[in-house]
Amino acid sequence: MLSEAIPEDVVVIDRELKHDEVTRFVKENGYGKTPLILNVEGKKVAKNFISTRDRLCRYLNVSRENLTPYLASLKMDKDPEVFDFEDLKLKKRNITLEDLPVLKYYPKDGGKYITAGVVVASFNGSCNACIHRMMLLDGERLVVRLVKPRHTYLLWKRAIKEGKELKIAIAIGVHPLVLFASATRVPEGMEFRYAKSLLEDFRVYRAEYDEKLLVPPAEIVLFGRITAKLSKEGPFVDLTGTYDIVREQPVVEIDEIWSKDDPLYYSITPASSEHSVLMGIPYEPLIYRSVSKVCRVKNVVMSEGGMCYFHAFVQIEKHSEGDGKNAILAAFTAHHSLKHVVVVDEDIDIFNPADVEYAIATRFQGDKDLVIVRGARGSSLDPSSENGITTKVGLDATKDISRKEDFERVV
Repeated sequence: MLSEAIPEDVVVIDRELKHDEVTRFVKENGYGKTPLILNVEGKKVAKNFISTRDRLCRYLNVSRENLTPYLASLKMDKDPEVFDFEDLKLKKRNITLEDLPVLKYYPKDGGKYITAGVVVASFNGSCNACIHRMMLLDGERLVVRLVKPRHTYLLWKRAIKEGKELKIAIAIGVHPLVLFASATRVPEGMEFRYAKSLLEDFRVYRAEYDEKLLVPPAEIVLFGRITAKLSKEGPFVDLTGTYDIVREQPVVEIDEIWSKDDPLYYSITPASSEHSVLMGIPYEPLIYRSVSKVCRVKNVVMSEGGMCYFHAFVQIEKHSEGDGKNAILAAFTAHHSLKHVVVVDEDIDIFNPADVEYAIATRFQGDKDLVIVRGARGSSLDPSSENGITTKVGLDATKDISRKEDFERVV
């Protein structure tokens, strides 16, 4: 769980903050990427444990350059061992949601939000673990953002269609790699297998609340039901730093709250570096595997300038003319929200945006190396799109094979 994965360079702030002061305090003090443990109204709140690519690499013990190939190579062939919930050694608490240090991040937010809760759901033998934002309604209720047609949404719809409610567990304060696994697109029901491939000693616990729910080690666990009732959710600042719209979303009724003594509550600041890492880097191995089907891929990076979500740099070993354009199309196939992609040769440092720009300046011609896909499905998070419909652009900034000597760089 989280208390077993505290970074060595964590900064502990003893000054007591109010729940709506944290975002401003972090920004004003330059702590945007610094691992923190804060005092929020007398309770411990942690942030930024996985706020950069390098921090993720430290947990995985891999280099920055090898991160994407490593993630793309994982097999997900082992189930985590299952233990009884009592072995997790949490205590059932006679408290409400309002006793937790749930934060309000920005002034126009619709309310306080749980942003790092791993929602575990199970229905008719189908299971899912995913991060969902949840707005606090009162001491017993949340409203959860469910995106169509993702797995939790489909499970909820099936349950409601049968006249039932979807039982869930919400795990807060999990190991950062479990958080990363829960943010990664994997085949349905494989999230905990993926967590096991990232974290060798990962295990899960069978909930007494509902034995079909397998709970990861966490500081706090909420048990409840996603009901057929709807309530307004939002506004909420999303990845781009702009406000997402208000929607009618399902209400969650909480039945039980369990926690460690003096638990460490975890919070992801919306539109932060950590938000970008968790939203975007999980797409890198998907793009890597997709591009590998059409040409020799060397590496993939979701760029920070694109919030690790909208822009990708793809490095290939080019053997035939057309490899760059095939790589562009394969990248768009792997990540539907990808808007712009640049494909470069293996001598370009894709971790250095200036070097990628050099490739565009010296190896790209707009009339023959540009790929434009109009009217494609993109992301509703992009304020320039129209109802999620966007124009995608790919730049083939690779050398012309027939005249490689013209592109030789001085070492």
